Amino acid sequence: MGIHRRRAGEYVRPAGRVLLDDYCRPEGEYYASGAYYLQDSLSRFEAGQKVEAELVPEPCNPWDARAVAYDVEGQRAAYLPATAAKMWHDVVRGWNAAGFAVYVAAEVNRWETDGEVRFGLTVPKWDWQTLLAMAETVGLKEASRAALEELTEEQRLLMREDGGYTPHETALEALWRKRGQHPACAWGGKRDGGLSERMPFWYGYVVRERMREEEERLRFARSVKSALTRGFKDEIRRRKERESERERLLRREQVEYALRLHGEGRRHQEIAAELDLTPKQVEGLLHRARKAAGITLQRNEDLRKERYGAAAEALRHKRSGMARAQIARAMGRSVESVKELLQDAVFYEAPDAHPERLELARHCAELRGAGLVKDQVLEKLGVTRVKGLRAFRDASFLETLGAAQGEAAPSGL
Repeated sequence: MGIHRRRAGEYVRPAGRVLLDDYCRPEGEYYASGAYYLQDSLSRFEAGQKVEAELVPEPCNPWDARAVAYDVEGQRAAYLPATAAKMWHDVVRGWNAAGFAVYVAAEVNRWETDGEVRFGLTVPKWDWQTLLAMAETVGLKEASRAALEELTEEQRLLMREDGGYTPHETALEALWRKRGQHPACAWGGKRDGGLSERMPFWYGYVVRERMREEEERLRFARSVKSALTRGFKDEIRRRKERESERERLLRREQVEYALRLHGEGRRHQEIAAELDLTPKQVEGLLHRARKAAGITLQRNEDLRKERYGAAAEALRHKRSGMARAQIARAMGRSVESVKELLQDAVFYEAPDAHPERLELARHCAELRGAGLVKDQVLEKLGVTRVKGLRAFRDASFLETLGAAQGEAAPSGL
């Protein structure tokens, strides 16, 4: 297969070669392992001498089936640490199978301890991207994916339980049974421990890579959804803002038009017909407009006089034979408002003819005179809010016209 190995003194070297230093730069250096036991191979070199060390996988190593050695000029000089060897073993085997020997630039070291001279080998520490690129070049990721694809869906889920580091025995046994169909990835020996410790490094890596890819897809999908949601919400917000602006402009136009018509002496009913609103809406519109503009409302006395005049007008219509609905149309008010005006007009005309209402009005006036606020007065009166508010109007009428002292009602009633 073109794999480097020492067996009965035979040494097989691929025809081609690749020196990693020609393609990438290491991120550091370290002392290679095992040089203490291979002094004869290094003692023939000068201290600090630059050499090229070949990476040689040792699948027949009795201590570590995934060992990777450093050979200098055909002699075994040191080893990769066991942890690094698990990752590099299949990579170097793949390059050897493709016809290339893998070399790195190294340096021979010499030092003296307790009078004894020792030699070592300083080798480059390659970054993860270098290893990954070499693994992809010889198809290790594809080979690992192919092996994992033969698992059932349940077994693949078991592989992912802890990110592919120590998968469930069920999945491992399935992979182990089919190891002969996927020779590119080497399993460790029995000395390494259970199947999870012996599993090829690249199987676990592919499991984790798929998990990262799926997480990236989910993250991308979430970001797209979030962006669409934000865009949708922003569009709704902008649409609402445009609608609100249109509504504000429309209200402003309505207010300005209503104020102009009211300034011309037009009645609420007429303004309502112009704006396609109800008279009540026009009344509220004008009230808010005056308040927003800081316009002072009529004094209470003027408002009361307006009320008395409206009540007198309603009573005149009633005595002329008009029904409430007709009066409401004539005055631009609701039927219920006309009913209330007629009741007020009858009371204003002859308060003594309505003793209960008169007594309630006087009681209200007394409470107000005692300094109670409106809510306190309403509570003390002990009647419904509608009757309480009517008592306030009646008390104002009595105070204004002096009805409590027996003075005459206004001439309009």
